[in-house]
Amino acid sequence: MLEQVKAAAEKARAAAKPRPVAPAAETATADAGHDHGDDQITAFFVGTKNRFEALMLQREMNTDFVEPLTAIIPGVALGELWQNIGSAEVGLRVIAMFAVLISITGMLVALYSSLEARRREMAILRAIGAGPRTILALLVLESTLLAFLGCLIGVALVYGGLALAQSPIEQRFGIHLALRALGDTEYTYLAMVMISGMLIGFVPAWKAYRTSLVDGLSPRA
Repeated sequence: MLEQVKAAAEKARAAAKPRPVAPAAETATADAGHDHGDDQITAFFVGTKNRFEALMLQREMNTDFVEPLTAIIPGVALGELWQNIGSAEVGLRVIAMFAVLISITGMLVALYSSLEARRREMAILRAIGAGPRTILALLVLESTLLAFLGCLIGVALVYGGLALAQSPIEQRFGIHLALRALGDTEYTYLAMVMISGMLIGFVPAWKAYRTSLVDGLSPRA
């Protein structure tokens, strides 16, 4: 089978149209210092009747020591490529989850730390008639809005970065980064961020809920 492939390659090379020949003077000037080898076929497709023949042909070509040949089954090669890309995608998702976790933790620390500075503000709200549940709802709403704004800014940065990097990446690597609408997976991640932001709002809200009116209005050294 390997001999048939080589014979077919020889016929294809013989049937290839020759390149136009330049005048002698121009050829001597243009080709000076260049060593042009014979025209060669660098790649070609071979079809077999069944998978067994394809595997046998691949083995024969890869173990042939006469010609430097390499046989690749496109389906297998693409499967390995997508497997490698899938591993990288999983790694990026893990990194994204850690980034979200760090952001949520930072927001929790900021809200909890600012609660002491806003102690009198909460006490004044209590004094004008706001109940503990109202204070709790306000703080939870604040953390939810912060998470929502973070999601909006993140989505805007992603689309802006893709729009700016689309042309340079396509010119440099030949990879087209298509701008598409958010899918179910992205909406799921955004919903998880929103829910996490709402839940962490209960931590400072619970502290404010348990703070009495007298404690909020009394000065501290």
